[in-house]
Amino acid sequence: MFEGLPSLFLKDGITSLFDDHFGLQPCVDVKDEKNYYVIEAELPGFSKDDITVKYKDNYLFVYGKKEATEEMKDDDHFIRRERTTGTIQRKFYVGDIDETQINGKFKNGLLELTVPKSNAELDGRSGNRIDIK
Repeated sequence: MFEGLPSLFLKDGITSLFDDHFGLQPCVDVKDEKNYYVIEAELPGFSKDDITVKYKDNYLFVYGKKEATEEMKDDDHFIRRERTTGTIQRKFYVGDIDETQINGKFKNGLLELTVPKSNAELDGRSGNRIDIK
């Protein structure tokens, strides 16, 4: 069933879909739409300005940094505090793509990346930052 998918889409010990060393791990869906991939990542609490997406050396990187919005005071008496701050980093091997045509949009905590598959003549490009709309 999964023979045609690049190995990044299968989670195993060698080519994990993302690095498990980070505390915040957004849920990600990856779809193969014949001519392109669609990557959707749930990033609740993040704003568009908190997120950076880059392509380099056949990998697509998603970075996010979420900082505390308010300072804790000595007289704050939290019983429980579950809203987290920190960083995320996800790395996807997507070697057969057209990096110049990657599109991203972010709305209501959902990052959607459209990643067109490449033509053979586009191989060899070095890297690119993706604008998120």
